[in-house]
Amino acid sequence: MDEETQRYAAVLKIKQARLHELDKQAAAFGAIYTPPHIEMERVSLREELGMVETAIQSPARAEVTEELGPAGRFLVNYEQGREIKQSIAAVLVKLETFVQSSEGWRALHRSFIIIIGIAVIVVALSVVVMATYLITRGGQ
Repeated sequence: MDEETQRYAAVLKIKQARLHELDKQAAAFGAIYTPPHIEMERVSLREELGMVETAIQSPARAEVTEELGPAGRFLVNYEQGREIKQSIAAVLVKLETFVQSSEGWRALHRSFIIIIGIAVIVVALSVVVMATYLITRGGQ
């Protein structure tokens, strides 16, 4: 393991220990009563842990690391992670737009289903009324 990877492993251990302590605090408070600053730090640490783990698992070529500096591998992976998050956000925006644009279509079909349901109820009531009539008239 090279020196940079060892440094990242040490950072990873520290962040995991911090997250573990915050998880214990959150568990003590309970899910609903956990203070926002603890939850925000937990989310941030999980994100940072993911980036550090990615940096450890995908070593850069030596010349690239030297060219970018000692934190080059981390920065490259951080940028890649940020780009992925932006892509996911763009997909979510498109999904939200689709859902909003399909509201008219869904409302139209919802109306058809309601109309069909009312028709079924009317037919069922008619059958009950006719059966009741026949039973009461058949007895005379």
